[in-house]
This record gives sequence, C-alpha cells and structure tokens, in this order.
Amino acid sequence: MQVVGISASVVVGTLLLVALWALRRRLHARELELARKAEELAASRAAEQRLGEELAEARRAEEEARRARDEAVTASRSKSAFLANMSHELRTPLNSILGFAQLVERDPSLADRHRENLAVICKSGEHLLGLVNDILEMAKIEAGRMTLVDAEFDLHDTLSGLSEMFAVEAQKRGLTLTVEREQDVPRHVSGDEGKLRQVLINLLGNALKFTPRGSVTLRASARRSAGVREGGVREGGAHDGAAAGRVRVSFEVTDTGRGMATAELAQLFEAFAQTATGRQSREGTGLGLHISRRIVRMMGGDIRVESQVGRGTTLRFDVRLSLADAPAGGATPRALRAVGLSPDQPRYRVLVVDDRWDVRHCLLKLLDSVGVEARSATNGLGAVAQWETWAPHLVLLDLRMPLLDGYETASRIKASARGHETVVVAMTASAFEQNRALAAEAGCDDFVSKPFRDADILGLLTKHLGARFEYEERAAEPGAAQGAPAVDLARAAAGLPAALRKDLRRAATRLDAKAVQATLDRFRPEDADLAGAVAELARGYRFDSILALSSADEEEPS
Repeated sequence: MQVVGISASVVVGTLLLVALWALRRRLHARELELARKAEELAASRAAEQRLGEELAEARRAEEEARRARDEAVTASRSKSAFLANMSHELRTPLNSILGFAQLVERDPSLADRHRENLAVICKSGEHLLGLVNDILEMAKIEAGRMTLVDAEFDLHDTLSGLSEMFAVEAQKRGLTLTVEREQDVPRHVSGDEGKLRQVLINLLGNALKFTPRGSVTLRASARRSAGVREGGVREGGAHDGAAAGRVRVSFEVTDTGRGMATAELAQLFEAFAQTATGRQSREGTGLGLHISRRIVRMMGGDIRVESQVGRGTTLRFDVRLSLADAPAGGATPRALRAVGLSPDQPRYRVLVVDDRWDVRHCLLKLLDSVGVEARSATNGLGAVAQWETWAPHLVLLDLRMPLLDGYETASRIKASARGHETVVVAMTASAFEQNRALAAEAGCDDFVSKPFRDADILGLLTKHLGARFEYEERAAEPGAAQGAPAVDLARAAAGLPAALRKDLRRAATRLDAKAVQATLDRFRPEDADLAGAVAELARGYRFDSILALSSADEEEPS
C-alpha cells in the first residue's frame, strides 16, 4: 500500500509538472503572439503616420498646383493685355507713318527726288510692320487666339499684286520673277486673303533673299478631289467642290538659290530657328515659316519642302477656299489711285471718330481729296452728338477711346431706327481678331485694322454706300501699244558701248535714278533720242524696262 501511495504521488507530481510545462509553453506562445501583434500595431501606426504625411504632401502639392494654375491664368491675362496694348502702341504710329506717306504720294507736283525718299519711308515702314506682325502672330498662336476671317476676294488679283510687289526687289537683285497661274485656278473665292497673302509674301521674300542669281517662280493650280466622306468632307480634308462650293488651291514657290542641307530641313519650321543661310543674312526673326505653317494648317493644308545645296529650294502648300460669285459692277482697280467721285454721285458724309489727331487728320485729308464730305470727333460722346445732328452716311469708329469707347458708341447709334441706316465701321490697331466679334456684337457693320491703306477706306465706301470713283490714268504698259518703239529702243541701246550698257544696268538694278541720269549724260550728245527715251522710263520708275536694254550676260549679282 505504501508503494502504491508513493507511485500515485509521483504520477500526480509528474502530471502537475507536465501541466505547468504546457501552461508555460502556452504563456510563452501567447507572449510571442502579443509581441507580434504589438509589432504589427506599431507598423500599422507607422504606416498610418506615413499615409498621413503623404496625404498632407498631396494636399500641399494640390494647393501648389492650384496656385500655379491661378498664376498661369493671371499671367496669360496679363500677357494678353500687354499684347493688346503693345499692338495698339506699335500699329498706331505705323498707321500715321504709312497713312501720311500715302497722302504725300497723292500730290501730283511731288518732285522725283522726294518721291524716291518717300518710297524709302514706305518700304521701311512696311518692313517694320512685317516684323511687328511676326511677333504678334507668334503671340496669338501661343495664346490660341489666331483665327481665320473669311471674306470674298479676287485670287487672280491677289497673285498679280504679289507679282507687282516683288517685281522691283527681283529686278534690284538681278533675278527673274515669274508668277504662273493655271487655267483651273478660280478667280472669285472666299477665304482669309490676308493670311494667305502673309504666307505667300513670306515664302517669296525668303526665296528672293536667299537667291543670289537665277530665278524665283510662284505657281498656282487648283483641283477637286474625289472620295466624299461624312458631312461632304473628302479624304485629306478637301471638300466636295460641286456640292459645297469648295476648291483646293495649291501653291509652289521655287528658287535657284543656295539651297539647304538635309540636316537643316528638320528645324526649318521651328520658332526662332534659322538655317545657316538665314543666320548669315542677319535678317528676320526666325518666325516667318513657323507662323506660315500654322496658318496653312488652319486653312486645311500643310507646307512641304524640297531642297538641295547649290540647286535651290521648293516649298509647296495647298489650302481650302470657297468658290464665290463675281462681284456686281466689277472689281475696283487695285493698282490705280482714286482721284475723285464719279459724276452724278451724291454728296457722301463720313464721320471719323478717333482720339488721335494724326489718324483723324490723315483720314479727313484722304476723304476730302476724293470729294467726300468728312467731319471728326475725338471720343464717343462727341460721335453720338455729331451723328444726331449731322446724320453721316458712314462712321469710321475707333474702338479704344476715353469717356466712351467704340463698342458703347456703336451700341448707342444702332439702338435707334435711324441708326440702322448708318454704316458703322470699327477701326482698331489691336492684333486680336476677337475684337472683330466684339465689334459685330456691338452693332458694327464692318471692321478695318490699322494700319490701313487708301484703297481699304475707299473700298468701304464702295462696298456699303455704292460709291464710284474716278481713277488716275495709267500709262500704257511697255510691250502693248508701245511695242514697236520698245523694239526700236532696244536696237538703239544695243549699239551702245558695252561699258555704258553695264553702267546703265548697274544703276537700274539699284533703282538709282541719279546714276541712270549720269550714265545718260555720257551718251546724250551721240544719241539724244535714246537718252531722252531712257530718261522718260526712269522718271516713270520703269527700271525693269531699262534692265531689259542690257543683255543677260552683262548682269551682275547685287
């Protein structure tokens, strides 16, 4: 019994030890689990803290982005206001320079030497205006404010005008300028003539500038593509000419100049980028081709270039235009200067409203020179008062004026029944086309940008009032009625010594009337008739005819 009792106590003790050991194991495992959970909790709290920090950082970044957006919007508005002010401040004096130059040019008693000086002023003013327009066009592109303004125009007349514009420059450089127009090119179209001219002027100007000898050619053609897509639009963006009255006109400018390397073509259309030839010329802003490509793309096309060093360059582009009907009564002669109203015309009254004396004076002189009765006002309040008492047929209204601006003035005039019978034309020196829309909303019937030309103002009278003008008589073109004398003149000039013909050509190439006269004096005793005939050409600024008197092998690069 004692042995059994001892064995039982041993077993009980052993069981207790086992139980204690198991309990200790469980406690240890529990401690480990608690420690692990404590670590997880600490990690979770750390992650939560990091998430809080990231959220705070995200909120700070969002706030900074919002602040940056607000600053960008403010900067954009400030830039737009600056550009509007700069456009007005730059274009307004240019309007006076070019306007008064045109007034002086209308004086028939102007001496030849003064006319030469005036030509320099006009050319320099146009060049400065071109540079200003390049910068402002670039700014409008960046601001997304460049828009197209559709209006009917004579495409044939536009091409002829470009030929006349660059003829003197081509002759000065001893180059042959050719403008070729295929028979399928429509005459009367609708589109943005100003921007199309801007592109062509840029391409022709570059071609002449970088061509030391040879020729520059502008070719125009038209086509109507097939394969109508949805909405009447054809593949490639062309429109159905028969259904929608649309046509795609292609232009190509080819020169025999220095050409460009393949590596330079990649940067040709980049803003402010110039090729090696362009940098050597030290002319231009490097914006012309960049702006031209943007304009062409807006008009539904693109510019493509091919060039070889030493062989020349060709730039091609096409644009979409709408077909238009021929204007009633025929087109106004663009190259001729109006000298007065045609007989049996009413006495037209025009009110000029502008806060600048030079603009008012220039317009009043122009209108008076063609027999149009004109008065002026310096602000909108004066304009409304003059309109009520004088009842003008047409009001030329500046949009930026003190006391009462042009928009409010137009609204007040158009608010009455009598005001609807008055033609109100908005004038502005601003670069942004949005002013055109705002002026139309205010009730303006038309819009003209400063600087404007004589033909722009007189064209408004023809368009809105039906005014007809008498134009100066133009001398017969060489080769027409004077064809036979021109041949005789060439034969007579061929008998001159080679040195005299060379000097005569050099003087005509430089458009130097004094040098031409000095050369004529050298052979006047031997051939007074020839000297007199050439002197008459020089007085008429027919340097192209004088250049034709020399053989091609005598020309020198200028």
